[in-house]
Amino acid sequence: MAKASPIRTAFNAGELSPLIDGRIDAQKYNNGTRIMENFYPTVQGPAARRPGTRYVTSVKNQNNRSWLVPFEFSSNQNFVLEFGDNYIRFYTNHGQVLITGSPAYDGTTAYARGDVVRVGSVNYYCRIANTGVAPPNLPYWWPMTGDIYEIPTGYPLSALASSDGTFAISTSQTGDVVYMAHPDYPLKKLSRFSNTRWIVTNVNVKNGPFKDINVDQDAQISVSGTTGTVTVTATKDIFNANLVNSVIYLEPTDWSTIPKWQPGSDYDYNPNGQRVRSDGKVYICRTNAAPTSGYIFQTGGSAPTHLRGIEKDGSGNPLYTYTSGGDRFVPLVQRRGLDWEYLHPSFGYVKITQYVDAKTVIGVVIGESGQLPDTSLARSFRPSWRWALSAFSTDEGYPSHVTFFRERLVLAKNQQLFFSKVGDFENFAALNESSQIVADQAISVTMSTDKADSIQWIAPGQLLLIGTNSGEFVCGENATTQAFAPGNVKIEQTSADGSRGCTPIRIGNSVLFMQRSGRKLKEMAYSFENNTYQTTDLSVLSEHITRGGVIQMAWHKEPYVAAWMVRGDGALLGFTFNKEQEVIGWHRHRIGTNASVESLCVIPNPNNDRDDLWMIVRRNIEGQTRRYVEYLERDYEQGMDEEDAFYVDGGATYEGVATTTISGITHLIGKTVDVVANGAIHPPVVVSPTGTIDLQFPVTKAHVGLGYNSTLQLNRIEAGAEDGTAQGKTKRITKVTFRFNNTVGAKVGPDVGQLDLISFRKPSDPMDQPVPFFTGDKLVEWPNGYDTEGYITIRQDQPLPMTVVAIMPQVSTFDR
Repeated sequence: MAKASPIRTAFNAGELSPLIDGRIDAQKYNNGTRIMENFYPTVQGPAARRPGTRYVTSVKNQNNRSWLVPFEFSSNQNFVLEFGDNYIRFYTNHGQVLITGSPAYDGTTAYARGDVVRVGSVNYYCRIANTGVAPPNLPYWWPMTGDIYEIPTGYPLSALASSDGTFAISTSQTGDVVYMAHPDYPLKKLSRFSNTRWIVTNVNVKNGPFKDINVDQDAQISVSGTTGTVTVTATKDIFNANLVNSVIYLEPTDWSTIPKWQPGSDYDYNPNGQRVRSDGKVYICRTNAAPTSGYIFQTGGSAPTHLRGIEKDGSGNPLYTYTSGGDRFVPLVQRRGLDWEYLHPSFGYVKITQYVDAKTVIGVVIGESGQLPDTSLARSFRPSWRWALSAFSTDEGYPSHVTFFRERLVLAKNQQLFFSKVGDFENFAALNESSQIVADQAISVTMSTDKADSIQWIAPGQLLLIGTNSGEFVCGENATTQAFAPGNVKIEQTSADGSRGCTPIRIGNSVLFMQRSGRKLKEMAYSFENNTYQTTDLSVLSEHITRGGVIQMAWHKEPYVAAWMVRGDGALLGFTFNKEQEVIGWHRHRIGTNASVESLCVIPNPNNDRDDLWMIVRRNIEGQTRRYVEYLERDYEQGMDEEDAFYVDGGATYEGVATTTISGITHLIGKTVDVVANGAIHPPVVVSPTGTIDLQFPVTKAHVGLGYNSTLQLNRIEAGAEDGTAQGKTKRITKVTFRFNNTVGAKVGPDVGQLDLISFRKPSDPMDQPVPFFTGDKLVEWPNGYDTEGYITIRQDQPLPMTVVAIMPQVSTFDR
């Protein structure tokens, strides 16, 4: 018989897969656990019980699923956005954004989009600018519920979830603006002007992007005019009703009516109105001769290249010396230099506003110049086969993903990437007004893959990282000594794992993403040794935890580092990850019986001293489905008042005069709840049909909510035996010392069915006061006999904190 006293000093490998149960040789085995539920592993080693969740409010519609999106503007201006059936609601400072004092509707006021008015007891949000259109009138006014501030979005319930269960709207924020991409809807943006003035608009994407230019010379387009509203006519059937609101790119193929500017060219009397082409642009002469003049005008030596106003093509004062020759004036010295006004580039755009038939549409000329090239003598657009349709439309689809990279807005659609002009996020002009491709112009690139791929996510880093159905790619400069620009773009495949459409987590220059099945968490990080990005499987030791597929992730940075995830079945997963300390630890969390998490996000705490995990939790209350917005409370930390420790789920806090009745718990009617009364454990009570509970003694501060079990079970003990391993041999644990930090309440034993309660109350503790939180060692006579497993289980079922620092068993192992 061998006796040993091993010590488990860390639990930061998290919950390990049953497939690792025999891998006592694995580095992570002794730091891992068999069960880690409602605990999380700290980077330092201990396992800490997660705090409870605090109830905020119900979602708008209890029958419909909704989603949470973070909005982080500054250290003290952060919001959670609730996306539901054609609406967004807002949360900040641990509460819901409300609107009060909205003015009564006035039929003489000109209302703008985003204005809020009140009619009777109902607040209305202005959707369309109007005067005299009184609410209720749904096309113009969006009704709110009570004082809850919300805005319409144009995204119906059916558009919120993708086929794989992930959130279908891709978002990316810059300042007070969030760009939103969805493959079935035009690109939108959400703009914040104040806490109670948010506006969603379709992005007016300028100057592109476009499909390839038409090459069928028999398919020509003519336009009735060059400015304003025009009729566009084609020689073939190229239009349909789905093209309304999309844009056509037009470029002339016949410039015979507009000569090129040449230096020293002669013009007869009064050249005003003459047009020329120069530097890829069209100019009109504004030099006006006197009525009696007979001299010849001549261009100067500097070709016009300007983009605004009027400039001269030569220098010096004009010379008007002339003499008569018979019955006409003969110029002796010609005037050098003419005044040229910029008209337009050598291309233009028409936004389609009305469909007529397959060959005819009506549109509006748009673009910076507001004019099409007038290539005919009648000053209209001469028929041309050089045209292109928008890359985004109902037929072609819209961008599915959005981000920022190299000071450009990046849009992804299928296998294509579209980069805006540098610093001009909504401008996708591939050419400048001189018809040239320069470094800051927009970029369009199609990924070359051997499969019919579609982009599932994009994430900026040192390079732009891209996940598709079949692999992962990086996009950056081809020549690193030059700027990222048209002609200097390279896309390389780095792995062939395949990605799910779950928004990845960016950590420095690496990205955590879910593989296509949603079961493997991968890290995509740069390898200096191989000079490329490589992927690593971070779930290989805990593959069972993600079974069911992850659909949403968020990164928690303070005070601990962890990725929080929603599994397809509603389980809440955690992943503690610190690359520098080589910590990788998975953990599972239950947020109540018959409860599930449907969406989550993380934003900084209002005090900016930690991050808050926000969730939408689906609960069963009195046989009915209820969906609540809740957030994970702060962990108990040394120095806090012990009565502030919050370890109940869906909970609320009463603070006030001493009372034995607490009301306002209507979200938990019929539920048996735990109560922490002034830091002491009160017996569980049932919430009445009116949302109240009665206590056995008066309290001035109480936390009320659903209790939950936190369970930690170690892997099989390996302490060795006289003839080798202790695995598979009969053993007996006689005593175990548990080292705790700030803990009260613990049950220990070989499994959850056989647990003994550890007493934390000392004889010197007053019986009418809460038990002080304990830090130190507790020696326990082990409540088990002989077995071959040697499991050690700890459970906390009281609404109090627990941190397990170390476990030290005394084990006797018998040889076979």
